[in-house]
Amino acid sequence: MTYFPTRTSLGQFSNSLYHVLDTKSFMKQFSQYSKDGDRHSMIEMVMQAEQASKLEITPLFNCKDNCKAQELYKNAQFTEALFAVTANTSLFFEIITTRIQHWFAIGSYIKCYKDCNYAMATLNTMTKSNVEVEDVRKYEAICVKMKNQCIKLLNKNKLKELNINNVEKLPKINGTSNKKLICCSDAVTFAHKIVRGRHLIATRNIKVGSVLIVDKPFAFSTDNQALLTNCLHCHISLESHENIKIPCLNCQSVCFCSENCCKEAWDNYHKYECSIFGNFMEISNHVKAADERSSSLLAYRTTVAKAINKQFCTLDLEFLDYQNAKCRNGEKSLEIDMDIDTYDPLDYRTVYSLETHCCEARPNINLVRAIKSVYLAKCLVYTLKKIQPCANETVDSQQIVLLAAAMMRHMQAINCNAYEIVENYRNETTKVWEPRNIGGAIYTSVSLVNHGCYPNIVRHSYPGGIVVVRSLRFIEKGSEILDCYGPHFIGDPLSDRQQYLKEVYNFICTCQSCIDDWKFPFSNEITLRCNFCGSAVDSIRSQCLSCLRKIDIHKLNNKLMKSVKNRVMATSKMYEGYYLEALTLLLDHGRLIDKILIAPCNEIIKTQQSTIQCYNSMGNICIKKC
Repeated sequence: MTYFPTRTSLGQFSNSLYHVLDTKSFMKQFSQYSKDGDRHSMIEMVMQAEQASKLEITPLFNCKDNCKAQELYKNAQFTEALFAVTANTSLFFEIITTRIQHWFAIGSYIKCYKDCNYAMATLNTMTKSNVEVEDVRKYEAICVKMKNQCIKLLNKNKLKELNINNVEKLPKINGTSNKKLICCSDAVTFAHKIVRGRHLIATRNIKVGSVLIVDKPFAFSTDNQALLTNCLHCHISLESHENIKIPCLNCQSVCFCSENCCKEAWDNYHKYECSIFGNFMEISNHVKAADERSSSLLAYRTTVAKAINKQFCTLDLEFLDYQNAKCRNGEKSLEIDMDIDTYDPLDYRTVYSLETHCCEARPNINLVRAIKSVYLAKCLVYTLKKIQPCANETVDSQQIVLLAAAMMRHMQAINCNAYEIVENYRNETTKVWEPRNIGGAIYTSVSLVNHGCYPNIVRHSYPGGIVVVRSLRFIEKGSEILDCYGPHFIGDPLSDRQQYLKEVYNFICTCQSCIDDWKFPFSNEITLRCNFCGSAVDSIRSQCLSCLRKIDIHKLNNKLMKSVKNRVMATSKMYEGYYLEALTLLLDHGRLIDKILIAPCNEIIKTQQSTIQCYNSMGNICIKKC
């Protein structure tokens, strides 16, 4: 990677300053502020250090390299050359039109069609003085000709499919949208209790497969390993035979699937991070366990989303007031009254209300976050001054403190509230869809859901960073909606689950699988459910153990065996790739066993895991090139 040489990176600054400040005298006062949850004072202590006060941010990114681009172009590495070349130059358009012709020559007509659209959009928005008028006409003629040829060769249905945006492909919420929780179904509602905190409960009986939440991310980030395989903005895979890779016009580090994604990313966040993006790509070995769950890029983008007046590219002074602990009016204006307010995941108040566990965090962890926050705050001010020098020349040290306090709040909230953005790919050997983490996001609606080691919902990522939440089994009216934060009774022993949840989320799980210490796999014995009161049935006496009604065991077993055959048939269809057909069978089977079986049992788990596999095939997926 081509970095600017003499500068201090985020990792270097964090490592160096941590060792300077990690002294008994410093930590005594800092620990008290940490215990009090006083971010403002923690940041001020870090800012008083000479290394922090004198820190000057300079560029750190993989800039364009025309010599490298020329060499790659000669070697027919057209995509790599396109990423390296300076945008809107003759060489840029020479490379892109050559790539267009290459796609057509090898029969990749969809890629050729998309590349023509990209090149034509770029030609229409470029500064004409960069390229001779005659050359512009030449490139436009090539694009028009190749696009028309692609249209003739592609069928109408495929062309229509290419013009459908990702939003139109999203699953819809079952029933009516919730008037208060705008990303949720009215089948759930908000509740709050001292022990459980904020949570969601069912307002009516919910069947398996119901879409309960379609949540938008307030902010999102892309993991390092996915920067060149997935679109930075919508996260779709760029490894398929249909998608093209489009570069950032300023750097070589990120890629997009379309001109639209490139523009939206630049306008909303990437222009505030591009020149310092190398900080988010380096690997630091310092206090690895202390802050490994906190994504610096996600915290930075969360801050960018609200801290900047996008119209003028200046700091939003109202936002800084929010972060001022001494300004009670600012903090009060961010409080949400769930009785009267609408809960919108794109409203910053929903982010501000997320639990941070600032007081409970170990002081050394808060120190790491405070140091990073100071650096990132200065990075943001640096980029603003670079974009609008005059408008941002008056940013003072107190504003940097408030900006850093916001960064720190967001890092802490991310640690216990962020979710993975997942891409599923099909293992052609096992025929199983396997997950791959490609990023992280803040979903404030989903964050209202508490954890259970035997969850009754399942989350799936969709293009655009959208997350869709479905019921995984029957949820009775009044029951709590339960997500899985990671530890699941199927793969994790009780002691490991409890330790992890206590360390990361500061609670002891009391779900059914923890209270009864379920151990998977279970025996093949099943417990039938009374269809009158829902209690367990004594199969020997053919009688409900609770209401004492006589139960037709033979009839229930026949129903079960017939339905199990459908579940086995669904497994075969999944193996062959017919997931929609399989899902229909599995949901029918799931509704039956919810009525006649009591958990835990192997049949329930097999059905739920197969259902998850079907949903894995319908969300954000990666189909590798042949």
